[in-house]
Amino acid sequence: MPLLLDMDVPKSGLKSGSGSSDHLMPLLLDMEGRKVVILGGGEVAERKARLFCHHAEVVVVSLEFTEGLMELAREGKLWIVAASLPEGAEGHLDGAFLAIPATDDKGLNSLLEERARSLGALVNRVDGRGEVVVPSILKKGEITIAISTGSPAFSRYLRRRLEAEMEGYAQMARLLGEIRPLLRGRIKSQAKRREILWQILADDEIWSLLGKSYGKAYIKARERISTDERDFIDAGDPPKG
Repeated sequence: MPLLLDMDVPKSGLKSGSGSSDHLMPLLLDMEGRKVVILGGGEVAERKARLFCHHAEVVVVSLEFTEGLMELAREGKLWIVAASLPEGAEGHLDGAFLAIPATDDKGLNSLLEERARSLGALVNRVDGRGEVVVPSILKKGEITIAISTGSPAFSRYLRRRLEAEMEGYAQMARLLGEIRPLLRGRIKSQAKRREILWQILADDEIWSLLGKSYGKAYIKARERISTDERDFIDAGDPPKG
């Protein structure tokens, strides 16, 4: 799960929501089994819940919930807790890895942020910048791209531009993932292995074949391994796909 963490959060006091992004550091975190508490039940809360419910254990606390949140709860993708805020947050923030104050009251969000941080949770704000910023995320196959520009509109624009090219990138990532074990098993020189991989990446014919036939692209990529070294590789049909 891609997150941008502000690595310059003070030990005490809340960070301004209009600070510089110079200290933001992009990280990929394994969110499996981690608790994410969303405080609020409106459309913003639902958007956050849809993002995190596939990666973490999500609890949504609010007096009212959108139909979308109710449906996610019925599907077993998250838990909802009917309670008023801020009182209803007590107990549910315990053990939270990430808290997301998502009410329509900025003052209440700040109060909930302070409470969450006092319990050791990271905070993603919806009305300012906390120490966690959720970027625009683009995922295809083995490729994950996180986009953060400071402008949500520009982030969405970049995402749309990249989406058109992602299929080819994902196929190349798959191809290299299958070629690398062959190289490691037959070529001792790391420099030589790296050179072959770069030759594959620079081969326009391989890129063109990826859009037509993965099998043919795979065969062409294997040709980059020298004849003597390739003779040691077990013969067989290229992967299907």
